[in-house]
Amino acid sequence: MLELSQARKNKVNLADYNCAQDIENRMLMSDFSALDVEILEEILFSPLKISFKKLAKTIDCTEDALKATLTKLSKTGLLSLEADSILVDKEKRKYFEFQITRFDSAFKPDMEFLQGILKKVPIQTLPTWYSIPRSSNNIFESLVEKYLLTPQIFQRYLMELSFADPIATSIVSDLFASSDFKISSSDLISKYNLTRKHFEEILLLLEFNFVCCLTYEKEDDHWLEFVTPFHEWHEYLRFLKTTEAPRIPPTETIHRYRDSDFAFVEDMGAILKATKKTPLSLSNWQGEDTLPSTLIRDLAPFCALPLETQEEFLFAGRYLAQVIDKLCLIKLADRIDGRLYALETANDWLDLASDKRALFLYRHSLNRILAKSLPGHIATERNIREAEKAIRRALHGEWVYWDDFLRGILVPLNEDSVVMLKRTGKHWKYSLPSYGDDEKALFKATFFEWLFELGMVAPGSCQGKDCFSVTSFGRFFFEE
Repeated sequence: MLELSQARKNKVNLADYNCAQDIENRMLMSDFSALDVEILEEILFSPLKISFKKLAKTIDCTEDALKATLTKLSKTGLLSLEADSILVDKEKRKYFEFQITRFDSAFKPDMEFLQGILKKVPIQTLPTWYSIPRSSNNIFESLVEKYLLTPQIFQRYLMELSFADPIATSIVSDLFASSDFKISSSDLISKYNLTRKHFEEILLLLEFNFVCCLTYEKEDDHWLEFVTPFHEWHEYLRFLKTTEAPRIPPTETIHRYRDSDFAFVEDMGAILKATKKTPLSLSNWQGEDTLPSTLIRDLAPFCALPLETQEEFLFAGRYLAQVIDKLCLIKLADRIDGRLYALETANDWLDLASDKRALFLYRHSLNRILAKSLPGHIATERNIREAEKAIRRALHGEWVYWDDFLRGILVPLNEDSVVMLKRTGKHWKYSLPSYGDDEKALFKATFFEWLFELGMVAPGSCQGKDCFSVTSFGRFFFEE
């Protein structure tokens, strides 16, 4: 999903704080059993001086098992044994009170947890690592604004990251390509033949770069370790994945509204050529959404529109009205005394290839969506340009149902629909937009009218439901 370039040099330097002890502690935790975690939790929520025998009784384990765990923990400096007492270091306890949350079944490596990670680093180091003003009143909020505020900002940041260790770059690529954006630590260690220490150094670096975090899941009497993105980004990626419109199987019958990708500009040309020979009488048409029956029958042959069924007849009436309206809108033709005349500007346009005609239409200052049902304050040029961008989620060119695609649209039509990392209490979340009926109608008109006219989208129906695919011209135009 993400490609990491070498455009931006990484400024996080683990040597700027006491990372050696941190790495040793992380290595120890990675080997915790269920009993180790249970004993550690009890120690952390007990007084600084604890009776050895009382603790063994509370945990309901043998003294030998308890002593084995305490021996492990004593290597961290968290505790020491003195006769029958366990003496706990107050400062070290703070460290493990934070780290033990990784083993909670409800743990989420969220922004609140990330703030805790950053507190391990001397505060004067953070502005150097992350290029934020030293005068910042709130360092973490400055970090959010600079690196995490919107998905676009964060994705750009990720793409610009570079690491001296190429394995770090490979791990990031593996993570974002993995199922549910979650990957086993043991798989990564095995794949890259890493020592545990090297792995912890890489993951610590990735945590400080906001890329991913270590989490644990309990299985029987031991813990499984995984690498995941931080919670808020993980949830956003999951949203993108679950709202990706399923592709319609090739075994389904799709009724495409017009067979040619550039059907609309080709049909505009056909009507123009006909009017150049003989101006078309429109005296029975007062500009309604569909043409009169006689006019449908007269004009349909110019565009090779079938009229065999009632459905085809109704489509032809609406479609031809749209073609004529568009010709008049961009001044290629005009209605004069009930007749349609081709204007002089039509000659140059007719000399253009289909894709050039489409680009002319796209760039014309007078062109707009014709759907009369759309309120003017919704169908603005800015909103149409934003709505166009939703096409990037279907650039594979396969057919998808419109309703499925609509669920995954994320474009900012107003301030309320901007996807942004927002804080509510202690929790953060990438807010997702909620669109009203008018906004949904704008999206559909953008795809089924605007982009269809430009030869970028092929609309159709399957099993009675609207569907579409992006044409090769659309893919060329919108691919970054």
